[in-house]
Amino acid sequence: LVLVHILVRKADPSRLVFIDNAGRPLHPHDNLNFRLLEGIEEFPESAVSVLRSGCLENMLLQSLYTDREFWESRGKLKSLKQLIHNVDKRGKILLQYIQDRNLKLSTEL
Repeated sequence: LVLVHILVRKADPSRLVFIDNAGRPLHPHDNLNFRLLEGIEEFPESAVSVLRSGCLENMLLQSLYTDREFWESRGKLKSLKQLIHNVDKRGKILLQYIQDRNLKLSTEL
C-alpha cells in the first residue's frame, strides 16, 4: 500500500507539495511530524466533521470494501484492520492539532 498526497497552499496555488510516505503507514503515533502542516491556516469543514463524528474507521472500511479487487488483494478485513485503525488514530491526532491551534474551518475548500 502506497500513501501519496499532493497539497497546495492557498497563498501559492501554483506550487504543489508532493508527499510520498510510502512504507510508513505504521510509523509510531508519538513521533509524527507536523512540519508539513505549518502555514496551513484552514481545513475543509466537511473533512473535520468526519473526524469529529468518530466514523472515519467505518467509512474507510466501507470504502475499501466497495473496491473488491483491492479488498481481496490486501487480505480482507484481517489484514486491513490495523492500517485502518492507524489512519483513524492519525485522524484523531490531526483533529487535536486543529483544535489546539484554533485553525479556521472553511466550506470553500
